[in-house]
This record gives sequence, C-alpha cells and structure tokens, in this order.
Amino acid sequence: MSLRERLGTGFQLAGGSVAVLRANPGLTVYPLVGGLATVAYVATVFGGFVALGGSESLALVVALLIGAYAGSMFLVSFSIAALVWASRETFAGRTPSVSAAFRAAAGHIWALLVWSILSAFVGVALQALEESSEIVGVIVAALLNTGWLALTYFVIPVVVLEDAGPTTMIQESGRIIRDTWGETLGSEFGVGFVTALLFVPGLVFGVVLYFVVPGESALLVAVLGGGLLIGVGMLAGYTLGAIAKTALYVFARTGTMPGEFDESTLVEDAESA
Repeated sequence: MSLRERLGTGFQLAGGSVAVLRANPGLTVYPLVGGLATVAYVATVFGGFVALGGSESLALVVALLIGAYAGSMFLVSFSIAALVWASRETFAGRTPSVSAAFRAAAGHIWALLVWSILSAFVGVALQALEESSEIVGVIVAALLNTGWLALTYFVIPVVVLEDAGPTTMIQESGRIIRDTWGETLGSEFGVGFVTALLFVPGLVFGVVLYFVVPGESALLVAVLGGGLLIGVGMLAGYTLGAIAKTALYVFARTGTMPGEFDESTLVEDAESA
C-alpha cells in the first residue's frame, strides 16, 4: 500500500469526521467540559500547594505531579469516553443525550481511573528520563513516548465500547493499532491538517484586530480575540480526532464504517495491508 493511498484514507476520514461534527455540533460539549474541569482541577491542586507554602520534599513534589497528572488525565479520559460513546451512537443514527453519554462513561470509571494513574506514572517517568541526561535522555524518552502513545491509542474506545478492564485494555489497543496502523497514521495526518486549517481564522482575526484597534490595548485585544477563535478551532479539532478514532475502532472491529466515511477505500487498504 502506497503512502498516497494512506494519506488519501486519512483525508477521507478527516472529511467524514467533519461531516459528522457538522451534523452533530453538540459533540463538542464533551471535550469542552473535560477541558474546563481539568483547568479547574489543576488550578486547585497547585493553588493549594502554593497556599501551603510549597515543600522542599522531593517525594511530596513527585506525589503532587503524579496526582495532578493522574487527575487531569482522568477528567480528560472521562470526557473523551463520553464522546466516544456518543460518537458510536451517532454513527448508528441515534441522538444521544449528554447525560446518557456521561452515564455510559461512568460505568467504566474504575478502568478509566486505573488508566489515568498508569498514564501519570509513565508520564512522570518519561519526563524524569528526559531530564536525566542531555541528548541521550531526550531521544530515548521521545522514542518510548511515541511507542507508548501508539500502543495505547485505542485504550478509551476499548474500555468504553468493549467493557475491557485494566488487564486487557492495553493489549486490545495494541492489537487494533497493529491491524490498522496505516489507517491510523493517515487519519492523524488528515485530522491534523484540518485542525491546522481551523486555526487560520483565529490568526487572521488576531492580526486584523492588532492593526485596526487603536492605542496600547491593540495587542491585548488581538490576543484575546484571535485566541478565542483559535480555542474554538482547537475544540473542534480535538472533537474531530475523537470521532475519527471511534470510526477507526468500529471499522477494525466490525469491518464497516459510518455512512459519512468512504468505506470502499478503507476496505481496499485493509485488504492490501
């Protein structure tokens, strides 16, 4: 299978994700809730740490970092789990409610919690490795991080849609990524390209504001105005990525894709892989 075919698959997945999101803009509520909850959680944790005067204890600092990382990861994973479930329902022609999606995610809360804690330990360990030496640590940490991200790419869909537990979620995710690595690479590239395009209006708007608004407040207005549009683009891009990942998961497990995606191309890619 050629690189061109894989890139074509990715762009088609991105286009299909855009079609799903355009028809169901309410799907953006899940990453929005997760993002706001994460910001509030991190601010509370570090705000409390600073209010207590900090600590010179390395163990306490490490525990704080793991707690902040694990809590943030859990909130993000929980919201994405709800989005994955809602996306699958949307593919089936149903219109899921936000409360139903979050209840579905709550049904897998222990697996998501274990996943978050594990991710926190891995993240802190990789960060320590990166800072332990100069170029060698950076290279090794980057390679391990890439492998970890690939291995765990489908963990949340596996947990939510298969009711997989902590002992099998990574194994099943690795099996799916092994079978669909080409489609996944194309999907990431395609969604990334679309997300980059979504940033353009914010950048242009920010530049226009900078030159139009008079006085010393021009820079502040430009940053706020352009940043707001860029934030909307990031939210849409994050949602598109989760939709595409869910579609890839459905295809890997069932051999069929939602109507918004060009199934014929994916089937040809799978047969030639």
